[in-house]
Amino acid sequence: MASLAGSIFAVSIVAATVAGTAFVRADDASPKDSAWVARKFDFSVPALNFESSVSRDATVETVPMELTEPGTIGKVKVIGKIAPGKGDLKVETTMVGYNLQAPATALRICSFDVEAVGYTLRIYRTAPDLTEAKLLAKKTVNGKPQSAALGYCFARAQQALGIYFMVDVSSAASEEAADDLVRRADEYAASFIDNLSWENGQQSSFGEDLQTVPLHIGDKQIRLSTPNGWDIPINDFRGPLPAELHMVRRKNGKDVGLVWLFVQDMKEKPDLETAGAAIVKDYFVKQTPGAQAPVLLSSGEDSTLTEQGIAARTFRFSVENREGKDAGDIEATVVWHNGRLSVLTLWSAWTSAANRNTFFSRLPGLTVYDIVRQEVLVPQP
Repeated sequence: MASLAGSIFAVSIVAATVAGTAFVRADDASPKDSAWVARKFDFSVPALNFESSVSRDATVETVPMELTEPGTIGKVKVIGKIAPGKGDLKVETTMVGYNLQAPATALRICSFDVEAVGYTLRIYRTAPDLTEAKLLAKKTVNGKPQSAALGYCFARAQQALGIYFMVDVSSAASEEAADDLVRRADEYAASFIDNLSWENGQQSSFGEDLQTVPLHIGDKQIRLSTPNGWDIPINDFRGPLPAELHMVRRKNGKDVGLVWLFVQDMKEKPDLETAGAAIVKDYFVKQTPGAQAPVLLSSGEDSTLTEQGIAARTFRFSVENREGKDAGDIEATVVWHNGRLSVLTLWSAWTSAANRNTFFSRLPGLTVYDIVRQEVLVPQP
């Protein structure tokens, strides 16, 4: 079974070339008996240190988190492991610490790391502010279940903590038996998270190094809180529509990220597949005369929004410069709801890839894109 501990020990992230948890308590799996004991997890970083309960016969290992090295943009390191005890449920737990160049949404980190070791994301849930995430991912071989990963990730300002619970189901007699092992592992993981308390007493957050971006969209007022490091050359959301927001991230004097939000009234629902793609392409061509027209790579319904009765599609485009060289890619979400069309795009100078350095170079842009999407496009309770 491929594990995170086997794929990551301590990795410096280099730039690619141009108190408690918000989740529901697991009442039926709470370790209330003497088989569980309190344990402090000390990684020499107050924001990452915590206490929880573990099985009395479990073997726990922790090591200090390392600083980000000069000339790099971050550090990823396995800082804790829990080997299972004598029971029949064998769940291996790995804790990964992240030093980041900017605060990041938890789900992006969690999903990247489980997918990097061959798992397929099946179910996920995030806190409303995107600072915490829980996911279930599975791995199969020729259709037969092999293992499952349960991940919990927490944003801790410019650091993050991922706790990954892995269970091997390859020897299960049937698919039902494999599902039962996953269910029990889920209860075990939920118990551990349920009892987690942070040493510094602070809830998960993006920290204080944030900028406020006010948006007045029709009769709705929103105050976005996004990580610093982005210029805002255009924000004409003052009530009347149409309006747009431009956010630009630069590195070494070059643009490396662009978030664009556009909203206009539109009484009749358009064909989102054709109209959405055309709007994204036209905007990008006008903004970047040094690039060719983006090429559509994929398009599909946005399941999260569609399940809430909102017409929405996602798009992905590749971008090349005038010389035909790679110039990054574009992610976009196009929504029509209640007589209003909204378009959100992210251009990144780095094309999406499984490479760790590329992912963490893209992460600041993905985070701002996620925050704007959550606050503007996703209905709030």
